[in-house]
Amino acid sequence: MSVRTGVVVVGLDDSGSAAEALDFALDEGLAHGCAVEVVTAWLLPSPYEGMEHVTSMADGQRTAEEAQTKALRRVMDARDENPVVSQTVVHGSAGRALVERAEGARMLVVGSARKGTLARAVLGSVSEHCVRHSPAPVVVVARSESITHHETGEIEPTEKEVQT
Repeated sequence: MSVRTGVVVVGLDDSGSAAEALDFALDEGLAHGCAVEVVTAWLLPSPYEGMEHVTSMADGQRTAEEAQTKALRRVMDARDENPVVSQTVVHGSAGRALVERAEGARMLVVGSARKGTLARAVLGSVSEHCVRHSPAPVVVVARSESITHHETGEIEPTEKEVQT
């Protein structure tokens, strides 16, 4: 087992909850003096925007790398301070890739995509796979605008809540 306790691993795709998970991971990296490893996994065929016409592994890898960099820049540019960040893009199942990269890490951070029942049954839940199989503690970040306040039932888009 490699020891990477100075690393926070975070999954990043094109979802809003993944962007919020990245923001949380960057905060954790700064708070604990850790580097943040941003991991994006992709498969052929892929449901991600911009991947619809990818037909080769090289083109898929390049497209996924570009999409990751764009999503990463969008979050990092909105912040005053960021920790050291590394980028990893792999061809494979997102859940498996994240669990593998989390070996020895301080924590694994993923977004909760809130898929429908059919999508979850067919594709599975990346966050659930990570919670069940990760060797590191897992933080699942729900998209703040989809959080319902438990007392009033109202949506509070400005409150950032984290589910573990």
